[in-house]
Amino acid sequence: MKRIVTTSLLVLSCLLPAAPAQADGPERMPQVAGRGLVSAYQALNYDTSVRLRDGRGAGRHVLWPGSWKVCSQTPEAGTPLEGRPATLTVVKNHEACPA
Repeated sequence: MKRIVTTSLLVLSCLLPAAPAQADGPERMPQVAGRGLVSAYQALNYDTSVRLRDGRGAGRHVLWPGSWKVCSQTPEAGTPLEGRPATLTVVKNHEACPA
């Protein structure tokens, strides 16, 4: 019986929502340049508007985020977002970032 109670408590503790990473102050732009696009999306708040820009200037659309990486970002890391969209310059994983 003790084992069932302990296991149940462990399971319930995993289901509790985690505390927000930044409880005070405005949401700040995380450092996502140099990451894969999926990882960048995960680092951003779910309600942050994200614009993608093709780093090669070809106007390509991202259909499969796992195939792309982030070369640069606007605004810079640590800048308060204050409802502004984040712009990520991306290229395919096998391509070099523009200079």
